[in-house]
Amino acid sequence: MSRIPTPLAQVRQLEKAAEKRIPPGYLDENQHVNVQYYMRLFERGLMAFFDGVGLGAVYTAADVYGNFALEQHIRYFDEILVDETVGIYIRLVALGVKRAYIMGFLVNESREELAAIVEIVMMNVDMAARRGAPFPPDAKRRLDALLARQQALPWAAPVCGVMRV
Repeated sequence: MSRIPTPLAQVRQLEKAAEKRIPPGYLDENQHVNVQYYMRLFERGLMAFFDGVGLGAVYTAADVYGNFALEQHIRYFDEILVDETVGIYIRLVALGVKRAYIMGFLVNESREELAAIVEIVMMNVDMAARRGAPFPPDAKRRLDALLARQQALPWAAPVCGVMRV
């Protein structure tokens, strides 16, 4: 089995949600990009993803809802370096009434390599009650349509196998 579970050509079948050039400020005391910045990069892609399905900043400003991460799993395949450009590709793996299982693929666009994969289970939350709440109908329809399109891809999402919606 390959150390990298998904060929780059397959990842590129997903829409690129975000792109970022790595600044020197992302380095830690070991002179490599710190884990917190990998998560920040994934978050950047997730924010674009949420905007695209109607659950982004406009949604949270107009409604009493937000998105909370419940569980995360990250796998590193290759280091990213200062001044390299990375792209973040998002795949919806599973969807419940109020939860979503999402994968982010961090691609080193400068070297054409898959650098990391993050898996996240998130929940739509009623911010006033601080409890899970169903996705709004319009967003749920967009999420359902996206899930159907991505499940039709000719490759299975390389999930870690321990997370569920």
